[in-house]
Amino acid sequence: MSAVSAVGAAADRVAVPAAVRPAGAARAVTVREYGTRYLRITVRYHGDARFSWQRVPGPEHDRPQTPPPPAAGVALRRVDAALAEAGSGAGRGARLELGEWDAASEGGGVLYRVPGAVSVARLLPSGDDTAHRLSVGALADAGRTLRRLHDVPWEFGEPRPHHGVGRLLAWLSGSADASTEGAPENAPDGARLGALARERLGSRLWTRLADWAESAQSPPGRGGAVLLHGAPSTGWLVPSPAGDHTVLLTGEEVTGGDPALDLGWVLGELHELRSAATRGLGAAGQGPPVDYPAAARALLAGYLRKEDALAGAGANLLTEDATAALPPGTARAATLRLAVHMRDFASFVGWHEDLRHYADLLAETLDADGAPTLRW
Repeated sequence: MSAVSAVGAAADRVAVPAAVRPAGAARAVTVREYGTRYLRITVRYHGDARFSWQRVPGPEHDRPQTPPPPAAGVALRRVDAALAEAGSGAGRGARLELGEWDAASEGGGVLYRVPGAVSVARLLPSGDDTAHRLSVGALADAGRTLRRLHDVPWEFGEPRPHHGVGRLLAWLSGSADASTEGAPENAPDGARLGALARERLGSRLWTRLADWAESAQSPPGRGGAVLLHGAPSTGWLVPSPAGDHTVLLTGEEVTGGDPALDLGWVLGELHELRSAATRGLGAAGQGPPVDYPAAARALLAGYLRKEDALAGAGANLLTEDATAALPPGTARAATLRLAVHMRDFASFVGWHEDLRHYADLLAETLDADGAPTLRW
């Protein structure tokens, strides 16, 4: 199985050429292409350490790629300007790369200008010491940036639905991958996973998952909606090879809602990677040892704005004070992320027998109210 543990970058495991392009070459050179039936990504090198990433809808993309509302775009640029004013190096935060809607090119898509050819989704599981250092620094930067975004109230009209949660709700209701004629082995893979998950979870946990997803799509209560990235992940996070700055691809999924959704989205991905490595599942399970707790603690320390907040926690666990400082519902959001990854892999990549073990992991996480996603 190539990467159910990182479906947002399902094919983000290919080798990068050692020499991507001679300095001074006249035209951009494509150095990587990967993706799923949902999204295709092309990485091009433009010389002088400049790269572009073009994200183009795949044949099963369920909606047009649209920019955020103009007023939200202004707010995003203000946040990015504040990040730029903080200077370079440790403690700044990831810059927001807002992308350019590329309607003129074949297939459309969104074009992002970034400092590197690979994301944290590929760097972190590699086991390389330098890649791990870059990844941990980038995740700390991402935590700081998410916190800055969440300081901005959503005052930009009716927020659009959270796309990841929307896909999960469609799957749970049976309206996605709904052609299920014949034996389960011949059903579309998303529906096949749905039948398996319903069996493994049982009615109690299946209902809990549906309730959490419905709640996540509802307007938040106390504190109100804030500006959300909408789908932060290691696959959207690109550090420069020098490690002096990081960018977070931003725009396609921007909405307003509960801050727990953004933070939990990244934590859920890291929990999945750690669990896959421990259980021998997917690419993470076959790769070298990786200190995923260090990566999660870096993200959380950046978000909490206390670089020492997680120091001395002991036994790789968050302190009670640090856990209490996270947005309520973060563990539930992280669990939803795990479910969305499963659903997306089955629907957009295909069936793999490891999905049976991921269904068990989801059941365990749901049964514990998501608590394992906060144990670092």
